[in-house]
Amino acid sequence: MGDYREVICDVLVVGGGGAGFRAAIGAREKGLNVTLLSKGPLARCGASPMAGADFTLDGNSMNMLGREGDINDSKEKVFNDIVTQGWYLNNQRLVGQYVETAPLLLKDLIDWGVDIKISDQRMIFTSGTGIMDVLLKRARSVGVKLIEDVALLELTKADGRITGGLGLDIRSGEFIHFLAKAVVIATGGWHKGFWPNTGMRDLSGEGIAMAHRAGADIGNMEFITFCCNVFYEPPMWMGSIAPYMLSLICGGRLTNNLGEDILKEYDPYVVQVGTFTEWNKSFISLATMKEVRDGRGLKNGGVHYQRGDASWDFINMVASIVFPNWKYKAIDLSSWAAMLENDIPVEVGPAVEYFDGGIIVNERFETGVGGLFAAGECTLGAFGANRVFSAITEMLVHGKDAGENAADYAKDKEISRPDTDIIMSIKEGAEKPLSRRDGISPPKLRREIQIRAHRKLGPIRNKEELEGFIDFLKGIREDKLKDLATAGKGRIYNKEWLDALELPNIVHLLLSAAKCALLRTESRGVHYREDYPVTDNDNWMVESIVKHSGDGDFEIGARQVSADVMTLPKGKVPYLDMMKKMMEAHSDTGGKH
Repeated sequence: MGDYREVICDVLVVGGGGAGFRAAIGAREKGLNVTLLSKGPLARCGASPMAGADFTLDGNSMNMLGREGDINDSKEKVFNDIVTQGWYLNNQRLVGQYVETAPLLLKDLIDWGVDIKISDQRMIFTSGTGIMDVLLKRARSVGVKLIEDVALLELTKADGRITGGLGLDIRSGEFIHFLAKAVVIATGGWHKGFWPNTGMRDLSGEGIAMAHRAGADIGNMEFITFCCNVFYEPPMWMGSIAPYMLSLICGGRLTNNLGEDILKEYDPYVVQVGTFTEWNKSFISLATMKEVRDGRGLKNGGVHYQRGDASWDFINMVASIVFPNWKYKAIDLSSWAAMLENDIPVEVGPAVEYFDGGIIVNERFETGVGGLFAAGECTLGAFGANRVFSAITEMLVHGKDAGENAADYAKDKEISRPDTDIIMSIKEGAEKPLSRRDGISPPKLRREIQIRAHRKLGPIRNKEELEGFIDFLKGIREDKLKDLATAGKGRIYNKEWLDALELPNIVHLLLSAAKCALLRTESRGVHYREDYPVTDNDNWMVESIVKHSGDGDFEIGARQVSADVMTLPKGKVPYLDMMKKMMEAHSDTGGKH
């Protein structure tokens, strides 16, 4: 075709992170023709390369694989911990799949040569880039076709099932029509909906939004994890999780604008567990925002962090491992080292890090649309209302099964073509910001939306703010998105154009999340309603479901949570009391893993 070129395959995998690569490998090992589409550079885009990274499984299985693990640990204990840490809102069938498949995936990584830096009880530590390098090498060796710097704009359908989609080559400005028998969406989270955030700039949630528009349901969109103790200053450091990583190991002191310890009034057990484990993401983020909302925050909306009782020698020793030469993710932190040595505070606060909701899948990672599968953070997965266990394990476990099942589906299918008019309509819609002479700046509108999302859909919510945010988003959708215009009209590496293409997806997901948060009149996991500060196990042990109507609006509903193994609790419990119960329910009763 003169207006676009075509790429044909059996299975199209959309997403260049760990879930996408593992899905592509799984499908290719079934003998099918597989294409992996990466929005950015191969193995260097999305959240996966930025990960720490820990791969978590039961200690006994890890021990059997030749790594030092806790022989008294078991899959049953891991299952318990994931469900209780998820405040019982987990799909227990997906939790079972997680714990059963994790050892197989670790064996794959070991066999493929991953560099394991440390083993600790029930997890191994490596690096995100190390995992991605291993997956890239494996994908190439088995014959996956790899395409980088191409953004999928929309999925296409014919006769009720997925046929592929239309993509944009970011480097050339050329459109590409992908034809496939099955598609796996593995596009990760939508960090770009918030500022500040801890993610890469390409994480804009288009996979979830596209799947939703194509007919798949999405759910649990209100459960958004904020990482605590993220840099709020200086601007060049904003969004870096370096203070979080240091505080997780070394502790520290968090103070408000009066110099008061913000944690002094909380239960000592909750403070201990909520400081030195990943429970801190929900607990410390909540405590920080309470100070800010009560008028005791700092100029950027955060609190002060300093090293507190930890000695400088200990801090420096830890940093030599975590931040070699005081550099982290290409950021020079040497001036922060001097501040820590002299116990000078720096402003920190919560920033969005992980999304517990997303595309609804079954145990085969099928959506409700024929030929459409999904894997990783873009799905409503195993973690329920709060993730403490490893997302690295999740992305690989999901990816393997989704890819293999997509391949099985595609084996006896024929390639179908959507109507040409559909392709041309997607293409023409995408080009409008380039052709429009005057209009709204996509980057400026994006930042306005991001800042509002951080304030109104952050760690603390209430009815009034959520309703106002929903009205704001509806106004954006109805009045501003159609008027987006790029200042530069070039097609090659036009970041403004990408912003214009991504913004409708960001608004789509923020609106669905805000509506789910408004509907859930309780506090659970990472969703805290200050006007409903009680966990209501009698009325809200349900997953939020968002259906996409034909007119572009949403219908919000609910479904009972899957509880095949562990019995769900009853009663209404104050939020922090319920958090303490969930911490104490950990299999070692110490709240650590």
